[in-house]
This record gives sequence, structure tokens and C-alpha cells, in this order.
Amino acid sequence: MQPIAHETDLDELRRGSVVYAVICAWSKLGLFQQLSNGPVPLNALSGDQRSIRVTARILGHAGLLTTDGERWGLSSVAAQMIDQGVLNIGGGLDAMRVLGGLDELLIEGGPAKRQDGSSLATDGGVRDQDPEDVRRFLDMLYRRSEHSAKETARWFAERLPEGGHILDVGGGHGRYSEALSHYGFSATIVDKPVCCDITKERYGDRFQTIGGNFFEVDLKGPYDGALLSNIIHGLGPDEIQDLLGRLQAVIRPGGVIVIKDMFVDETHVSPEAAVIFAMTMLLYTSNGNSYATKELDMWCEQANFTPTGVVQARDQRFSLYFATRKR
Repeated sequence: MQPIAHETDLDELRRGSVVYAVICAWSKLGLFQQLSNGPVPLNALSGDQRSIRVTARILGHAGLLTTDGERWGLSSVAAQMIDQGVLNIGGGLDAMRVLGGLDELLIEGGPAKRQDGSSLATDGGVRDQDPEDVRRFLDMLYRRSEHSAKETARWFAERLPEGGHILDVGGGHGRYSEALSHYGFSATIVDKPVCCDITKERYGDRFQTIGGNFFEVDLKGPYDGALLSNIIHGLGPDEIQDLLGRLQAVIRPGGVIVIKDMFVDETHVSPEAAVIFAMTMLLYTSNGNSYATKELDMWCEQANFTPTGVVQARDQRFSLYFATRKR
């Protein structure tokens, strides 16, 4: 995102938000799916015809729909995205509605609330009372983590003893444990019971699982290392220190933790991904944020870990923070 320098930059942001809102609405109402069997006239789609015509043109301009002037169909990109589950983003419309109440959030603080006053807070993106939503969330994480899991495992593997045993914290979709297994490591995944059930569906008994809140359950061990992929941004500083303290108790001296996340730099206004993602944490968590590695240095030292370096995967917009359990 380029810095805002002119009124036209604000116009561009507004147009982008309109396009995203339309995509979310079509996804939520299943309109993309109604086109999945081939082009049809717009009056074959369910809904208000004027609204459908207006929004179809927007999606056509965005490259998701094609038309001969009479019939409309999915573009090849849209069809591929549907097959991959990428266009299953109807929930994004709810997030945009919440952003409409940002003025109240600035006064009252997060997490955001629904219209009925109930909290939108999740626990690591998971709401136990909706298993199908959990499944969709984990499937999304699994799909998006193909390359990041391989990159994380590649850098982590060289810091671990041969055949080591890893604790995968909050790793219910299993892709990071799977990537580590290709290097000969075994893994135990600790996550909510509903997430561990999905792990077992996907992998059977390939990985050990511990179902429960990782702040409360017996983490067992000892382990040669621990992986925290996209975990700490959902926690507050006190919770991070608590978790690191629990990990140092189950990791062998000399063992390594890797924290995969998006970190803000020393300016605190970059990189874009970390700075803007913090808004998601404000909306959906009680204490989450995007943190600086200097903050992690302090918390790790207090938990008996020595920071040992940061790997920046700029092409994938994340970093790997390493720390070693003191002997």
C-alpha cells in the first residue's frame, strides 16, 4: 500500500472496499456457486435483479465474471478460486459491518460486538460451539500454509537434533507438523479438542495430540523444540509471558522455539501486513496485537530463553523468530 498523498488515493481505497464487499456478499449468498455450471442470464440468479446487475458488472471489471452481454459466467480465475475454497469469504462481510462501528470501538475498546451486543471474540480464530466454522477455518489455514510450512520446517530443521520431538502449539490443521515430519521429526500437536478431532481425521494417528487449552493442559514432554505458528498475535503480553514460561518447563535445555508471525519493525508503522493485521486482532481478540521482535527479546529472556536470530521471509510476509532454552 502506497502512502496517501492525494484525494484520488482515498478514492482508490473506497473503490477497493466496494469490490471486496461485493465479493463477500456474492460468496455469502452462494451466487458464485450458481454460476459454477456455466453461463446463465442474470435473471436466473436469485435476488433483486437491479442489485445483481450492478454488482455483476463490478465483478466483471474485477476479472471474476465474464459475459457476452446476455449471459454471465465465472472467469477461469474465479472457477479456480472456488475449487480451492479461496472465494469462500462470506464472513468477510460481517467484518466490514463491524468496521462500520469503528468509532464506537475507538471509545470502548475491542473486541467488537454484534448488533445484539454479544462479543465477536474468538479463541485463536475458533468458536467451539460451531464445529463446521472451525472446520472451514482450519481448512483455510491448511490451504494457505503450504509454502510457509515448508519454509518454516527448512529453517527449523537445521536447529534441531536428528529425530527430535517437537511440540506444535495450536497447530490443529497439521501442515507444519507434516512439513517437519519430512525431516524425520516427530510432533505432538496441542490444540482445542475440536481442532484435534480434525487433525485425526486428516492424519489418523500420524501425530500425537493433546486436546485442550494450551494454558491449562499438561503439555507433557520433554521436547527438543516448540513451534508457535501465528499464535502470539492473538495474545496479550501477560499471556505471551505465561505461555513462554510453560514452554520452558517442557523443553530440554538447549532446545529451540520458533515463533512464526508478522512483526512490526522499529518504526512501528511497517510492514503493511503486520500493521493492518493488528486491526483483525482488535476486532476479534481481547488482547491480541502485532508485536516487535524487541518485545519478544524481553519476554524470552524473562522465560529463560536466549534469542538467537530472526529469518525474514519477505516473499511470504512473515518472519521466524528463534530462541534457545538456556542450559
